[in-house]
Amino acid sequence: MAIDSNSKILIIAAHPDDEVLGCGGTAARLAKAGNQVVPVIVCENSTVRYDDVMKTTLRENAIECAEILGIDKPSFLDFPDQRLDIFPALEMAQLIERIIAQHDPQVIFTHHGGDINLDHRVLFDATMVATRPTPTCSVRQVYTYETISATEWGVPGYHQPFTPNVFFDISNTVELKMKGFSKYVSEVKEYPHPRSLEGIEIRAKDWGTRVGMKAAEPFELIRSLQ
Repeated sequence: MAIDSNSKILIIAAHPDDEVLGCGGTAARLAKAGNQVVPVIVCENSTVRYDDVMKTTLRENAIECAEILGIDKPSFLDFPDQRLDIFPALEMAQLIERIIAQHDPQVIFTHHGGDINLDHRVLFDATMVATRPTPTCSVRQVYTYETISATEWGVPGYHQPFTPNVFFDISNTVELKMKGFSKYVSEVKEYPHPRSLEGIEIRAKDWGTRVGMKAAEPFELIRSLQ
């Protein structure tokens, strides 16, 4: 389903780098088309694996990545990494509701609900509650994205499989996606890790070949109100 021009688009991401891994090429394409794309990064992504200094580094990386993609500067909420499940479901849904009220978006991209990463699943559930199609909700379209090395590693029969039904052509922006991700120096892995630059490019080309494009990003369209 096409996204109307001049839309405000919100990317809800658990951690810095999820926004570019999930929909960086699409975000760049939509921004080039005149839409406002706003990334919201919920967790700080440093306390579990790094020291406190890395929190600032990852924030700077996210800002640099957004500049490359041509989207708005990220909004950082600084929730604890890998601990979103300690907050009541109602509190998380109300958090997303406040974000929506603040930005008034027409379109939302967020995590797939079957990811192996629990933070991703918490945000999916919260977003589904916050975007219920009530008369006062501004959101007209909700998409979920694949987060490389969190979505495809889900266990069949246990995690909900990712079954995309919308594909955005990123043939002209896949290089921006890779360049943006490269700013996350600590997160770039060596090939054949899926989060290597080669892995990201191969993934985009693989999705593209499935739908007749040179490179694509896949999404599940949850809802589209026309």
